[in-house]
Amino acid sequence: MESAIFLPVFLIGILTLAYLIRIAAIQEGVHHSFSDEVARVAAEGTAPVHAIGFSGNLKSRLQEENSGRIRAIKVSPFLCRAVWMGKGRLYEDLVGGTVSWEARPTLPPILRGSVVCGDTVVARAFTGTEHDPGPMPFSDMEKDGDGTLVWVFPRAGEKYHGEDCTYIKNSPREMLLTPELKREYRPCKICRPDRLKGPCLVYCFPKAGSVYHTGSCYIVDRYVISMDEKDAKEKGYTPCSKCGGH
Repeated sequence: MESAIFLPVFLIGILTLAYLIRIAAIQEGVHHSFSDEVARVAAEGTAPVHAIGFSGNLKSRLQEENSGRIRAIKVSPFLCRAVWMGKGRLYEDLVGGTVSWEARPTLPPILRGSVVCGDTVVARAFTGTEHDPGPMPFSDMEKDGDGTLVWVFPRAGEKYHGEDCTYIKNSPREMLLTPELKREYRPCKICRPDRLKGPCLVYCFPKAGSVYHTGSCYIVDRYVISMDEKDAKEKGYTPCSKCGGH
């Protein structure tokens, strides 16, 4: 009698757990593809024209990589070179958007159905200069520059640090995925950055690891980039109270 009562409950619990795991797997896959497309536009988007085909490219990629598992994909108008004020700081050149879909995991007929899901990704677009002054003369290469290289957390930091600062030593660094980097580092088994195509930005721990990651990997929380101290001050960064910025 007890088996007749509790066995159906147990089976329903197991099937429900399997259903939730499938939904989570679909969400993770969509988020990876979405983040990858936004990162590509952020790295290449020196002008709004680069984002014109974003919605169509993302929708095609999601349909191809999740055939039969999602439907009714809707991509919101792409946020391109936008400005946003948050936490008392002005954020410029933002790119990103929102996508929604219906997840349909492959399960027995009794559990078949759909769940409406959504995801939003926002990143900062390329903020460098397009001016090309030509190759630097050899005589200039021999001169010592007056600039000082410092490190900042572009996502959430307000201070600039020296390279040996304890805040920087074990932090991930933004790097361009090149053949040389692939020979020195191996891809993360969690976020699978080896599936990225073409030159793109990845994140490594030069002093504490031999693996490279995508920006959406949960291991990469706050990454650091380098810039000239003068530029850091112009962007509103102030010296680290621990290392003094050097």
